[in-house]
Amino acid sequence: MKFKAQKALHKFQEADKKNPKFEQVDYAVFEKYDGWYGYYHAGNIYSRANRVIPSVQWLANKIQEAAPEIEGYLLFEILVEGSPVFSDLNGILNRKREPAMGAYLKVHDYIAGEDVKSKFWDRYAVAVHLTTCISLPNVTMAPILATTDDPDEWQAYAEYIWDRGGEGVILKAALADYAPGKRNYTLMKIKEELTLDLQVIGMYEGKGKYAGTLGGLIVAGKDIERQYCISGMTDTQRAEWWADESLIHGKVVEVKAMKKLKDGSLREPRFKAVRHDKTVDEID
Repeated sequence: MKFKAQKALHKFQEADKKNPKFEQVDYAVFEKYDGWYGYYHAGNIYSRANRVIPSVQWLANKIQEAAPEIEGYLLFEILVEGSPVFSDLNGILNRKREPAMGAYLKVHDYIAGEDVKSKFWDRYAVAVHLTTCISLPNVTMAPILATTDDPDEWQAYAEYIWDRGGEGVILKAALADYAPGKRNYTLMKIKEELTLDLQVIGMYEGKGKYAGTLGGLIVAGKDIERQYCISGMTDTQRAEWWADESLIHGKVVEVKAMKKLKDGSLREPRFKAVRHDKTVDEID
């Protein structure tokens, strides 16, 4: 089985439908961590794109030693102590020769091999059991903040997380099966800002302070006709990518914007990070 991660749908996208499917459905509410989505399987830790992550192999070895009975897929967010900014965490986890010794995992789900037809509550209970068996301080469960079918409560928890400087919340339908590779109402997120994963298709020279170097990137999603110009890179990134376009061209990058406007443009789009853990097939 080639593992496929389920994708989170923005709650507002479902809410805008004539008959939202989330109505009267209980959801487990989690904090949305600003980390890498990853999973453990057969002695390795993989990224969403099914690539082994060398920087956390030391942790995969500890899990294998502590709980060799794990046969399925233990799902989690990968974070690093002292690296709350995603771009910093991204760089640390992407290193191939330097272990990310401060890495820790927030476990949120478990898929038993090819059996994806099991309800979230049952999967979470197995994840709790396995995490207890692993018994490592840097492998812990992502706590459920609440279980409720009330959208106002979902929003209240999201605002609570935002007030603490967090990303928002993840909502998992309590009695839903896992939906590999799908994006639907059974897994939703509430975030304060619009976040898109887009591909870099070009660049342009800057003006004024950035004359003679990178002014911005040209990015696009699956609809290649809709293109956006973004800035927000560091001076180091501007210099490196302007000197060698191949370092960034074709890469998937995370773009944040205040919102998408009615004409399809983005309000104040800015570069956030290179998504080394994603492929072009996963862009928006």
